[in-house]
Amino acid sequence: MIVAGFSYNGKLKIKRVKKNVKINSSCYQEKVLRPILTEEIPLLYPNDFQRVKLHPDKATSHISKTTTAFLEKMKTDTGIAYIPFQHIPAKSPDVSPMDYCAFGLLKRALSKRKPTTIDGLWKVVEEEWKAIPLDILRKALLSWKSRCRLIVQNKGYQIEHLKK
Repeated sequence: MIVAGFSYNGKLKIKRVKKNVKINSSCYQEKVLRPILTEEIPLLYPNDFQRVKLHPDKATSHISKTTTAFLEKMKTDTGIAYIPFQHIPAKSPDVSPMDYCAFGLLKRALSKRKPTTIDGLWKVVEEEWKAIPLDILRKALLSWKSRCRLIVQNKGYQIEHLKK
């Protein structure tokens, strides 16, 4: 499993999750969120990181009470806000830019490669993640509001088949 993310200013470091590790709330908070909020976002937004809003998806470890409390504390400590879970319209790959754009691009690129070991696969994942053009990811971010509107208009059902 991997953890990745991006913003308008750049991609976050892609992280490899060790085999057989269960991503529970505390693991998600300490191994994923803390480095993103304290190290990576300040690097991407050195002068205006307080304008950043983290957009987690609705995975169970992301919406737990302890994660919400953690994000509130980090908001106080760092000034970096998050989109409250009740404001994320659906638990759907149509909503998350990581799902409807970045991971799709990464999967397509990986399908053309043929690593033979787990370490080789990880090397290829890192290379292909770095190769995804930021301009494409920016377009995905800019389309987010219109995608959310389409999801609402379609009563929460899949929108990929609709003309945008």
